[in-house]
Amino acid sequence: MLNRRNGLNKVARVASRRSVAPSSLAAIRCYSSQPDPNDVAILGGGITGLATAHYLSQSNPNRKVTIYESSPRLGGWLHTEKVEIDDGHILFEKGPRTLRPAGNGSLTARLVNQLGLEDETIFTMKTAPAATNRYLYYPDHLVRVPQPDKKLGFMANATALANTFTYEPAFQGILGRLALEPFRPARDSSVTDESVGDFFARRIGRRLVDQVMSAVVHGIYAGDIYQLSMKSLFPSLWRLEEESGSLVTGLLQNMVEGAKVPAKELEFMMAMKQPYPFGKEFRKNFRRSNVFTFRHGIQQLVDTLEASLKKSPNVIFQLNQEVTDIKNTEQNVQLEAKSSTEGSTSKHNHTHVISTLSPDKTSQAASSMNRGFLKLPVCPTPTVMTVNLYYRTPNLHPSGFGYLIPLGIPIDQNPERALGVTFDTAYAAGTPGDEDFVGPMQDTVSNRGTKVTVMLGGHYWDGWSSHPSNDEGLQMAQSIMERHLGVTEKPAAHSVNLNYNCIPQYTVGFEDRVSKFHDELSLRYSGRLRVAGNWVRGVGVNDCIRSAWDVARDLDTSGLTGLEYIVKPKQWLTVKVKKS
Repeated sequence: MLNRRNGLNKVARVASRRSVAPSSLAAIRCYSSQPDPNDVAILGGGITGLATAHYLSQSNPNRKVTIYESSPRLGGWLHTEKVEIDDGHILFEKGPRTLRPAGNGSLTARLVNQLGLEDETIFTMKTAPAATNRYLYYPDHLVRVPQPDKKLGFMANATALANTFTYEPAFQGILGRLALEPFRPARDSSVTDESVGDFFARRIGRRLVDQVMSAVVHGIYAGDIYQLSMKSLFPSLWRLEEESGSLVTGLLQNMVEGAKVPAKELEFMMAMKQPYPFGKEFRKNFRRSNVFTFRHGIQQLVDTLEASLKKSPNVIFQLNQEVTDIKNTEQNVQLEAKSSTEGSTSKHNHTHVISTLSPDKTSQAASSMNRGFLKLPVCPTPTVMTVNLYYRTPNLHPSGFGYLIPLGIPIDQNPERALGVTFDTAYAAGTPGDEDFVGPMQDTVSNRGTKVTVMLGGHYWDGWSSHPSNDEGLQMAQSIMERHLGVTEKPAAHSVNLNYNCIPQYTVGFEDRVSKFHDELSLRYSGRLRVAGNWVRGVGVNDCIRSAWDVARDLDTSGLTGLEYIVKPKQWLTVKVKKS
């Protein structure tokens, strides 16, 4: 049960009221003289844009929603390729491949239910090797990340952990550094932000950052741990050092007194705890799972969203239309769109605009009509190449989800500048009845084989004027597989995809830059232009869906920009979970 302090009961009551359909929220909104949001334009047809349209249509089926997408396809980075080979087909994921149930995953689960995808969902159980076995490559071999294996007994787990901390170079000395962490001085009060790498180097030493933590950042952000903002990526730990002077001390205090959570997050948590009509099997499997995906790959989520929205007569799709101007007028917001196929331009009027584009692209369109509008990018976006490989021989990699490569690896072990390798055969059933999975099968080949994705580039390619070709990328990926895993077999199928500017980097000073962006939006558009996307709530698919949910449910509140959660001071509330 929850032990509520500092007004927590009040927040919980508000959360309970807000757990109803978004349309019911209008009763507790504040209104201004700005026009009702009955004609909304959404810029971008990726997961955020489609989910925003879904939530807007849910709250008001009569509201007109127009989605502008500059490319000929919807779905953005969620892109699954079906490859036919001799004895069936296999699926390759060009971008994200799985979703997590935790955190914002609760909202995604509701979206899955609303779209009728419960029976299409593939769950990887928490006891599966993909959940319990994750690896680093350091300095010249795979190392299992220390964590208990639920299939092993206490002594076997204790022995394995002791061996890792004692003999593996990547983790040697970590326990001693953690023991000394409470005695290290806290940061100076004048420091308003610092990089994740510098923060943890201060607290537990640079060695662990270079050999372990940088690999984790590679896997999530494809970024440089010494550039990304600690305050933005790990706000709870940033606050913990400020209040307790030590991470270890602060975490121990949280165990006794309860963890502190931003009030808005607590409100969301309470809303997600409200009863919801999930199917019995889906609910059970969702709780037992570590990750999930779909029968036809991650793209099935956006394809189903698109199909659902096309059933609504009030939702309009404008493909191959790049919005180049966003002008605020007395009566509405006027957009100018350029056709990427014909080169012609057209003008469109809407009461409100929600941009799910990058801040750079949003500011470019806004600045064309507003001299002096902030033109500096809020966050850089590196380019990542994914190389999907399918081999006929099964079990070419160890049992597990995959491995990540840290900054500290010797250059001769990673001249290709790879970020990591995912073992794609680890998160989908290979045979019917596989106890580690629940749900349908993705691939139809008679022999499961081995399927992996090699990730290349990211921050390593910052400043490059050109990138490897598809043939070069394929060769680089095969070299990684041979050097790291000893795989010399030629792949039976492959796919190479270059994702330009795909993952926003929350670099040091991110919140200050976002604050300036927020002020410009508020000043020049008075709440008629709002933003959402993977640079607002987090870079994951679940985070994008949460960003869409937030901006849609707040649309009736006047004067917002969508950035309030970042720029407004957070109220932290204590939540303690008591054992019953």
